[in-house]
Amino acid sequence: MSGEPTQRKLILYMSMSLDGFAARRDGTMDWLGEKQRHGAHRQRAVAELLGQTGMLVLGRRGGEDMAQAWPSSQSPTGELMNALPKVVFSSTLTHVEWSNARVTDRPVEEEVAELKDQPGKDIVVFGGVSFARSLAAHGLIDEYRINVQPVALGDGLPLLHGLPEPLRLELVSSTAWADGPITHTYVPR
Repeated sequence: MSGEPTQRKLILYMSMSLDGFAARRDGTMDWLGEKQRHGAHRQRAVAELLGQTGMLVLGRRGGEDMAQAWPSSQSPTGELMNALPKVVFSSTLTHVEWSNARVTDRPVEEEVAELKDQPGKDIVVFGGVSFARSLAAHGLIDEYRINVQPVALGDGLPLLHGLPEPLRLELVSSTAWADGPITHTYVPR
């Protein structure tokens, strides 16, 4: 061991359709809606990820959506989501009604770099197409966990559209879940 402090990772955990879209054109993700049954193994994997997480970062829309969905949840995943510190990036919001959440309007490249330098467990971002694109464009994501869902949308918002240069990734692992999705984990080369 070198004794040097290590920087915590930023992990993007996001779903994508088989044809590469993270949301419909209007930003909705109804194709992932409540009708989708999450397999028990995949739920345990998400809970395990959250147990190893020190903070969540979210874009405005993700912050608003999750602040409506999670606070009343009594599930083990909900309890973890509610207990974690959260930073919501927005130039329009000043407050989010969700435990341990704060809003910042600082540039993502400055705030996230500082958060990664702080001691603690890794940081996770759960989606938000434009937010994920911004993080990727600034080279802030250390690990991509992409859940490829067994659905084709035909049109929508591509996950990593508009990057300033090619993003070269190395596959670290793949897990096929009994209920259909495949989680691919990549790290930048």
